[in-house]
Parts: sequence; structure tokens; C-alpha cells
Amino acid sequence: MPRSARVFAAATAALLISACAQATSPATSGTQHTVPSASQTAIANAMAVMNAPFVGSLKSKKFYPAACHTVKLIKSTDQVGFASMADAQKAGFAKDLYSTDCQY
Repeated sequence: MPRSARVFAAATAALLISACAQATSPATSGTQHTVPSASQTAIANAMAVMNAPFVGSLKSKKFYPAACHTVKLIKSTDQVGFASMADAQKAGFAKDLYSTDCQY
């Protein structure tokens, strides 16, 4: 094995060992424990999007009826489902007043 390959392998191994040592450090060091807000709790209690009558966008904090065309434009990773308008509003989401194809 050429010298440059051995040096590269040794440097890579040292970097890997260093990364693993940092990953195994206690998770509680330097972290703060906070109580979730009401909206965070409401989002955590949200239902599956496929069964939800209302779908919200985590990015825009707006919600729509599931039948609304705008729901199809929301990335699946940004969608959250709600059982009612009240649940969506409790989670900090608002109606999108400018979406004309949605019937609330």
C-alpha cells in the first residue's frame, strides 16, 4: 500500500473515531428541558393526514379542508392532519382566506 493511502486511511480512521466519541457523549449535557407549548402539543396530537377532514401546512401554518385542491400542493413532509377546525386553530394554524377553491 502506498504511503499516501496509509496516511489517508489513518486520518479517516481518526476522524471516524472522533465522530463516534462525540456521538456517544451524554445527551443531557448542555441541553435545556422545556415544556411544550399548547400548539406543539396540539400538533403532536394531530391525526394521520389520509383520514383527516382538515390538512395543515407546517411551513405556512395554514389549514385547508381535505378536499381542497391546495392540499395537493403541500409537500407530504409538511402536511399535518386535524380532526376539526378547532383542533387546527388550537395548534396555531389559520384558515387560508385567499384560497378560493376551499369550502370551509
